[in-house]
Amino acid sequence: MKKYYRIAIAACIFLSVAITSFAQGIVYGVRSGSKGIVSFSASSKLTGIGNAKHVDGYVEKNGSGSFVFPVGHKGMYRPFAAESDGILGAYFRENPTTASLPSGGPFTTTNKEGTLKKVGTTEFWDIDGTNASRITLTWNANSNVGILTGNSLSFLTIVGWNKSASRWEKIVSVVDELSLLGGNSTTSSGSITTTQNIVPNTYSIYTLAASTAASAPVDYQGALEAVSCTEIRGWVWDKNYPDATLTVELVEGNTVHATATGKEFRQDLKINGIGTGNYGFVISTPASLMDGKIHQLSIRVKGSSVILSGSPQSLNCSYGGDFEGADCYTLKGWVWDKNSPNTPLTVELREGNIIHAITVANVYRADLKDSGIGTGKYGFNIPAPATLKDGKSHQLTIKTKDVNYRVEPSRTVNCPLNDYFGRFALDCDYVQGWAWDKNYPNNAVTVEVYEGNIVHATFVANAYLEDLKNNGTGTGNYGFKIPTPLSLKDGKSHQLNIRVKGNNTALSAPQTVTCAVNQYAGRFGGVDCNYIQGWAWDKNAPDAAMTVEVFEGSTVYATAVADIYREDVKNSGIGTGNYGFKIATPLSLKDGKAHHLNVRIKGTSTILLDSPKSVTCVANQYAGRFNGADCSFILGWAWDKNFPDTAVTVEVYEGNMVYATAVANIYREDVKVSGIGTGNYGFKIATPASLRDGKAHSLSVRVKGSTTVLLDSPKIITCAANEYAGRLKGADCDYIQGWAWDKNAPDGAVTVEVYEG
Repeated sequence: MKKYYRIAIAACIFLSVAITSFAQGIVYGVRSGSKGIVSFSASSKLTGIGNAKHVDGYVEKNGSGSFVFPVGHKGMYRPFAAESDGILGAYFRENPTTASLPSGGPFTTTNKEGTLKKVGTTEFWDIDGTNASRITLTWNANSNVGILTGNSLSFLTIVGWNKSASRWEKIVSVVDELSLLGGNSTTSSGSITTTQNIVPNTYSIYTLAASTAASAPVDYQGALEAVSCTEIRGWVWDKNYPDATLTVELVEGNTVHATATGKEFRQDLKINGIGTGNYGFVISTPASLMDGKIHQLSIRVKGSSVILSGSPQSLNCSYGGDFEGADCYTLKGWVWDKNSPNTPLTVELREGNIIHAITVANVYRADLKDSGIGTGKYGFNIPAPATLKDGKSHQLTIKTKDVNYRVEPSRTVNCPLNDYFGRFALDCDYVQGWAWDKNYPNNAVTVEVYEGNIVHATFVANAYLEDLKNNGTGTGNYGFKIPTPLSLKDGKSHQLNIRVKGNNTALSAPQTVTCAVNQYAGRFGGVDCNYIQGWAWDKNAPDAAMTVEVFEGSTVYATAVADIYREDVKNSGIGTGNYGFKIATPLSLKDGKAHHLNVRIKGTSTILLDSPKSVTCVANQYAGRFNGADCSFILGWAWDKNFPDTAVTVEVYEGNMVYATAVANIYREDVKVSGIGTGNYGFKIATPASLRDGKAHSLSVRVKGSTTVLLDSPKIITCAANEYAGRLKGADCDYIQGWAWDKNAPDGAVTVEVYEG
């Protein structure tokens, strides 16, 4: 299983930004083992990206929405794009056929399905994720797309390496008219996008290839049907690729206000013969257009210059409202957008540049409805913020959030300071009492239980107490009763008080309490080579889950939270019964030795009853066979009989020289039929170029990190040295062309140089 670790530019911290400028140059991340990741949100806007400034490693995107991954390798910026949440990937400026990373390589370019003429040998991308997304790859002059496709972009396609089939497979894709890199796509620079969403994990890696047949050109059709201050609707499809899901852009001149995908089912489209009918789109009208100005809006197919019919259309959203009143309890009024009557507006209570409160104007007002103001659901009631209760005069206004519209008129308030009173008592079970604001008796206050600079608990004092009401203390709705916080149950004396949150004045005389420390108990139920189990709890904190440790001497083998429900524990009168644990027996204990294990509450010296318990688990038991070797491939199988679900790594070696390693995880029907576990133990390794030297080599295969040599080792192979041949067919002011090959390695592509002198 892949492991990833997030990294930053200079330290091991998580990098999540809204706007990032790569002023520091290339950010390097670990590509092997525990990979390093630079992570961005989908809304991140990246500046200064290029060959000198990018991420040389893995980049992760969080959130939905189109995102360009700023990846590169060996000084070459080669981004890709994807839309779904949780996708991560890296660019490799390497020949897939000789690649050792990522795991599963090499990815021989001659192993391809019949619809492919040639697979690119200059680069590839490792893209991972479980959420389906369209994927866009890019190229530049170094990608040799002209040579790959015979200078015809209609033959270009995205391909993925199918791990189970050990071959490259075509993914239906079309060249973007407008390149992700800027400008129009040409053989020198451009981008290409899959027509459908695919799950990135479907393929091990991705690259560019040439098809045996040219792809049909795109034929975009659709319409911008309706524009309002609530939403923008229409449809779009590609007649030549009816299963493709297209992305559209809401544009005004050179400004892109929003994007959407045309994937909603429309029965009318289906009836009219428009493919499957799954081509509708709806865009919530962006707040940037809610400014009372006239906007001329169009819909463009993303990655192209195609504007849908019905474009442009005009939009003018205007507002109305009234800031009706303000006192020391409530500030009220109403506001609406008459062009978007079903969408409530968010308003801000302001004093100059200070925002005192934010709320949604969605309260139903019958008077507004009766007056013909839309649905009437446009009212707002803002509780007077504490920041206004300072005995000073405040000049207040209401503005709609994100839109420069002010609700008239302004209002002035002058509210007295808060006048708080309260009392409390406590023991090791509860903290209880009351608190109120004499000057604002209709408001419930938030109370803190504190000790010096430590706040142990926060809550709202709003429970009704009859005695308070009878004694003339306002409405009486000022009581509270909460469980005594666990932080006080430590066997120490605590002197506590209460105050209103945001105010440092104590409401009552301090109270002292001393509560017993944790009272742990539990039982080590059992251990075998599969699981370690039992239960543990704290009698003084029955609602808290304990963390337990499995240890032997000074070695801790595993930790777990004891929070599994156990009916037997509940029936024994042990609290809620939610105190069980069940831990998979760690591999480190499977070494053929006897281990005497204990379980304790983490961070304490409390060892569970029935500790220790002994267990002896068998060590690794490797087996396998070296089936064959020639100048193309080395193959066989290997497994660990005692751990049949874990793939082992094998090494091809001669003497002290290791020529290649591979994970033995390919399914072999013959191995399965022979009763060897699941059969997922095969390996097939491209014969390394270092063995092509015309000499005899006696090769063996062993399990990496062990002395286990596979059956039928060694095997002798002799591979001729490279024997190159070729012809320069011609050169003019447009092209230089010819051919070249290695007679002794006919399946491998060679790289040629054009030189003079």
